[in-house]
Amino acid sequence: AHAYYVPFSNGAYSGYAARVSLSDFSSSGVEYLNLADTNPNLKGFFGGFATDAHAYYVPFSNGAYSGYAARVSLSDFSSSGVEYFNLADTNSNLKGFIGGFATDAHAYYV
Repeated sequence: AHAYYVPFSNGAYSGYAARVSLSDFSSSGVEYLNLADTNPNLKGFFGGFATDAHAYYVPFSNGAYSGYAARVSLSDFSSSGVEYFNLADTNSNLKGFIGGFATDAHAYYV
């Protein structure tokens, strides 16, 4: 089991996501990846949520309001486990969210 941390800003919009092992809650239990290494738009998230299989990152702003939603496989917390798409490609108003949640079948961004 892990705690997941959502990247927003470290002085500039950031894509660095981290997780910490709950059984080793110390610096040695930290794993991280830079979502922006997968796509430079994957930064500046505001909120997140997890399912049994993925950690989801809520798109907020990467310098402008963003619709880039990302998720990372919990079993492959690395750049190869990252999936993303731009909600704004569907409708230009779908950006700048501040929260989200999941049901059995859907992810919701609010």
